[in-house]
Amino acid sequence: MTELLDLTLAQLAFALAAVFLAGVVRGFAGFALSALTMASLASIIPPVDLIPICTLLELASAALLMRGGLSQANTSMALTLQAGALIGVPAGLYLTTTIDPEMSKTVALGLIVCLALLQLARVRLPLGPSRAPAFFTGIASGFVTGLASIGGLVIALYTLALQMPPQKMRATLIVIIFIGGALTFCWQLLYGMMTPLALSRAAAFVAPMAAGVLLGRAFFRPEYERHYRPFCLTLLVGLAAFGLLKTLL
Repeated sequence: MTELLDLTLAQLAFALAAVFLAGVVRGFAGFALSALTMASLASIIPPVDLIPICTLLELASAALLMRGGLSQANTSMALTLQAGALIGVPAGLYLTTTIDPEMSKTVALGLIVCLALLQLARVRLPLGPSRAPAFFTGIASGFVTGLASIGGLVIALYTLALQMPPQKMRATLIVIIFIGGALTFCWQLLYGMMTPLALSRAAAFVAPMAAGVLLGRAFFRPEYERHYRPFCLTLLVGLAAFGLLKTLL
């Protein structure tokens, strides 16, 4: 098994624990699965190899969470955001596949820290609910998705600016991530990123991730959002900052 996944036994154990924890956060927050996975595993698996794994895990998690949540989602906004992502994703993927792996790791972790800190500080971007801001946010989200598979953090900042209720924000993020994951999967096929190794690793990680998502969903309570959201973001900043310092030093 470890030879098939090109990981040591210790690395595999750590990766399984990391995707389980990321799944728990995804289950009750509706986002941050890829960001936590990237922050935890970028020092073990290069981002260019980790990005397709995150895409497959996002698709699986969204499929688990879609049931019963569509009625609360803002589907019009989700489609506008993903129209912008059609431009941003291939640009981000191109950069990811052409720059040095160490540079890619540094950029990915740095972006995670910056975007998570903005959310922790509850920075509200000067954006409105019209189609133009949503479209350009979608481009930015797609670019960051292609670069580090963390477009959900950009979308979360946008929904924060709109002051969406927690349940509506969570449902909308689930729809966005499902549509975006499907489109990103197609782009990654074109870029040759969906390798047998990526598929094998995703297959190994999907069960603990799914268990985490189901556990997280069971604990989701909108009234507790003010408590668990800061905790998740603080954890995300800590993991990414540790990985960034380890890379730089």
